[in-house]
Amino acid sequence: MSVPAVPDARAGSRAASGEVALLCAVPAERRALAGLTGPGVSLGSSGMGADAAGRAAGVLVATGPRAIVAVGFCGALDPSLRVGDLVAAEAVTDEDGGRFPADPALLAAAPGRRGVLVSARRLARTPADRARLDGMAVDLESAAIARRCAEAGVPFLALRAVTDEAGHVLPDFDRLTDAAGRLTPGAGLLHFLLHPGELRALIRLGLGARRASATLADGVGELLRRAA
Repeated sequence: MSVPAVPDARAGSRAASGEVALLCAVPAERRALAGLTGPGVSLGSSGMGADAAGRAAGVLVATGPRAIVAVGFCGALDPSLRVGDLVAAEAVTDEDGGRFPADPALLAAAPGRRGVLVSARRLARTPADRARLDGMAVDLESAAIARRCAEAGVPFLALRAVTDEAGHVLPDFDRLTDAAGRLTPGAGLLHFLLHPGELRALIRLGLGARRASATLADGVGELLRRAA
């Protein structure tokens, strides 16, 4: 069952009691997973960043879900990860010292590489940004979701697909997107006119997201079947 959006929570979803709630951040992730909703499974999106993810997760935990799975894309920190690889986080950490282990049963049911997922305060755009983080992969939202789950005693897992490798440089998304992660055409056109070299990085990321979307949908589908 696909669940309606929560007002003022950037399309976070209201899961019914006992459902597995999938929570992503941006529209591209939601589109990749839209076919997986059904009886016992809800899908919502929070918008980008820890604050938005924490608010949406707070709404979800109040409904008494069976579990919450943070799903979507991530960037590689481990140089052996490639675009399209799936990461099932053994634990999620943040830059404030928080550490949130995965639910053992959900982790056992999940496909993908095992390792630590770091939720950074800001997008890790460059190899230098990534080098200061200690983990296998990086995102922005999973630790905020995990914290809410830990506080409420709700089983949690982060399952993410790699869109960009450790050596890649990302465009400056602070200038290109709104809080929900949608590209803003006017700002984007001006930015690329001023910084044409970033257009190649955006095209590479778009191709990576397409590949990661397929991996993510397959991986989340497998998790849901195994965990049923």
